[in-house]
Amino acid sequence: MGNWFLEKSIQIFLNVQARKRPLLPLDLSAVKGIHRILLMTTTAIGDTMLSTPAIRAVKETFPDKEVHVLCHARNQCLLRENPYINHLLLYQGKRKGIFKLIRDLRDGHYDLVVILHSNDPEALPLAWATRSPHIIGPGTSRFAEFLSDKVTNTDDNRHAIERRLDFVRVLGADTHNKKMDLYLAPDWEEKADRVLDSKWKGNLRPLIGFHPTGSGSYKWWPAKYFASLAQELISRYQARLVIFSSPKEAPVSRSIAQSLGEDVLLAHGQYDLLEVAALMKKCQLFVANDSGLLHMALALGIPTLALIGADSPSRIGPYQVPDSTYLYRKEEVCQEPRCLNQGCRDNLCLKAISPEEVLAVIENRFRENLTKAI
Repeated sequence: MGNWFLEKSIQIFLNVQARKRPLLPLDLSAVKGIHRILLMTTTAIGDTMLSTPAIRAVKETFPDKEVHVLCHARNQCLLRENPYINHLLLYQGKRKGIFKLIRDLRDGHYDLVVILHSNDPEALPLAWATRSPHIIGPGTSRFAEFLSDKVTNTDDNRHAIERRLDFVRVLGADTHNKKMDLYLAPDWEEKADRVLDSKWKGNLRPLIGFHPTGSGSYKWWPAKYFASLAQELISRYQARLVIFSSPKEAPVSRSIAQSLGEDVLLAHGQYDLLEVAALMKKCQLFVANDSGLLHMALALGIPTLALIGADSPSRIGPYQVPDSTYLYRKEEVCQEPRCLNQGCRDNLCLKAISPEEVLAVIENRFRENLTKAI
């Protein structure tokens, strides 16, 4: 009942606004007159990272225009040092600080809004709050009729980076460089050095990062597999490991670390997101599930092995990142082409990837990275 009432209220609001102020389909000849652009990416860490090539494409194509970004407040640090962004606005959530945000959006005097990635039903009302004459967004939205320009993807396997670039291609923006961006100020790397030095006194040997958790357990490679892999990497390469997780998922990371002694550093909530990024950047290899930290690692250019099950690697896997690869066994063990099913009781797609297979990929693809650090 609550969702129905909310959606009905939004429908009425947008109908009223559309009668007062009809949107105008974007004419490329009018792009020259656009001075300030708002790009919206208000969801998770990985979604924020996947939007960065589109953000860069706008600024590279139109260096004279102001590029503002509306992002979730918890992810703002990932974009704070981004040189392609002139100004950040913060989305606190569905209710918190919403009236201030609406005022800020109205005061922004935006000539164009592009919804790169944002949740229904709040995306369109926020975009309309800007009073911009042009709003570009997904044709799959429940409120797509209230967009001036709809973008519909017909290829279910099209990579998320390309799907976001499709939105800004409507205004003629594009980039040859599809790499995600994550910029770190030097002081964050210095903080990471201090953390690692306090743990191992500078004796890092090869440093390997694990991210054994993520947004849903149906995306997790089994913790016992991570533990088995860790023991092999320590034995073969005298590796040190940093295991990343949220405080809520700390029992998972502790279960992996319990037999690894002093060769492991647990990072499960005591470091902020940029400290985590800086620690990740010190790694010679990063092994991760489909997660926000996976996309951070790819953006940082860390040699990365992604373990993917519920979604397709052609959609969310490493993309035009040279020193990275993935393992994916879903098609062989599950009939669902792409489930993204939070209720999956037995993620066979990931259990079918054995520690031996992962180790073989590391040996074949990343051995040089690890042996150079010994």
